[in-house]
Amino acid sequence: MDRLKSIDRISGWMSVVSSWTLLAMTLIVGVVVIARFALTRPTIWAWVVIVQLMLLLLMFGVAECYRRDAHVRVDILTGVLSPRGRAILDVLYAPVFFLITIIVVWTGWEYFQQAFDRNQTAPTIFAPPLWPIKFAIPLGGAVLLLTGITKLIRDLKIAFGGAENRSEAGQ
Repeated sequence: MDRLKSIDRISGWMSVVSSWTLLAMTLIVGVVVIARFALTRPTIWAWVVIVQLMLLLLMFGVAECYRRDAHVRVDILTGVLSPRGRAILDVLYAPVFFLITIIVVWTGWEYFQQAFDRNQTAPTIFAPPLWPIKFAIPLGGAVLLLTGITKLIRDLKIAFGGAENRSEAGQ
């Protein structure tokens, strides 16, 4: 179970980075507004940086959101199920989750690799390199995949191992 908790810590750390990213985006938007309207000096870098930070925010926050079971879902069925019933449903859903997540990691790595090999830059005057931020896609996807494995292990424990809820399963 130490390995599961290690993955939880990695997911939590990435969530902290995601939170700080949101703060950075907020501050950048404030600078842009002041520069554009108060100083009449628009920026050439802010839009590109905000878009890149938005990708980082998403990819570094998704694993923790999944771990906390805070993602959006239609809970008409799951709301009436017992913890064991929800765990069984999650186990049945797991292959779909893993397929989608593996596709994200695989294609994200190809996306990053192309940007790295071509030394791709943003198509703006500012033109920052794109490969560092594109690396967030396979990295965030890989942590989401590991988080999904830990969730599956915990759900199997709840569904078939006798644990009554997620806290007894080690979450």
